[in-house]
Amino acid sequence: MQTSATKYGDDLRSTKTEIADLNRMIQRLQSEIDAVKGQRANLENQIAEAEERGEIAVRDAKARIKDLEDALQRAKQDMARQIREYQDLMNVKLALDIEIATYRKLLEGEEDR
Repeated sequence: MQTSATKYGDDLRSTKTEIADLNRMIQRLQSEIDAVKGQRANLENQIAEAEERGEIAVRDAKARIKDLEDALQRAKQDMARQIREYQDLMNVKLALDIEIATYRKLLEGEEDR
């Protein structure tokens, strides 16, 4: 009986030690799980912030593109207006060149006479 009691006592101590080791391991694992959960939450926040910054950048880029397209349209209209004005001026110049040539011929004819 004494031997059995000693054996069961030893078994009980070894089981208690094993349980204590397992409890320490569980606490360590729970600490690691909490740390990983914290990292996960931090990463999720960083992802959300990056998405928000990305959306803002896309909005800004779209607004800039719209501004540039508007400026391009205005530049095209301005260039078309300038081309029309240039053509009008060239027509006036051509008319003046013809008139000058006509008067030159008249003057040369007058001088010959």
